Amino acid sequence: MLNLMNQARTYKAIRLALFVVLFIFNISSAYAVDIIVMAIFGDTVILKVDGTRHKLKVGDKTSEGIHLVEVDYDTVILNINNAKSKHKLGGHVSFGHQGSDKAKDQKDAIAKIWPQNDMYITHGSINNFSIEFMVDTGATWVAMSETVAKRLGINYYRGKAGYAGTASGVAAIYKVNLDKVKVGDIELRNVPAAVISGYGSHQVLLGNSFLKKCEMTRTKQVMILKKK
Repeated sequence: MLNLMNQARTYKAIRLALFVVLFIFNISSAYAVDIIVMAIFGDTVILKVDGTRHKLKVGDKTSEGIHLVEVDYDTVILNINNAKSKHKLGGHVSFGHQGSDKAKDQKDAIAKIWPQNDMYITHGSINNFSIEFMVDTGATWVAMSETVAKRLGINYYRGKAGYAGTASGVAAIYKVNLDKVKVGDIELRNVPAAVISGYGSHQVLLGNSFLKKCEMTRTKQVMILKKK
């Protein structure tokens, strides 16, 4: 009888321990991870992840699961959450941990964006392709060049043709809808966008067709977008 009672207590203790581990895992997986590219020395990179420095060579992986894939002069390619993305030296971005995909369906999904040369620039994706965005509150739509649109496989010639005013004057545009746009943990579907003829930047303007679905606040220099 005593042995049975001891076994029951042991079984309950194991179940409690497993519950605690699973609870901690689920809580930690919902947080975002902040990444800064601190330094690049040949094929060696210093990353700061959530305040902790990591020295990585190509092929290495941090304890958070961030894999250094390639180094190209002042740019590194990381594999984060099974998606590759480019990061410039000094770049500061925020991503979700592995297992945080559910955040994209939650209203508390956020994206943190740090300024670079007085502009808010961040990495994200369009239709699962890695993209560098520049936040532009004066842009009506998410906007990109024809070169970027071709790289993304967007058949923009089937879009609605028109004209729009740009910093360089009036330009021909094609209005399209993007299947998926993701910045930080925020993922939006069917986002209106414009492909601008003659626009030469590799950056995509993160305009109001995305921003209007978010609440925008600033804490010190950091811009925080929160999905409405």
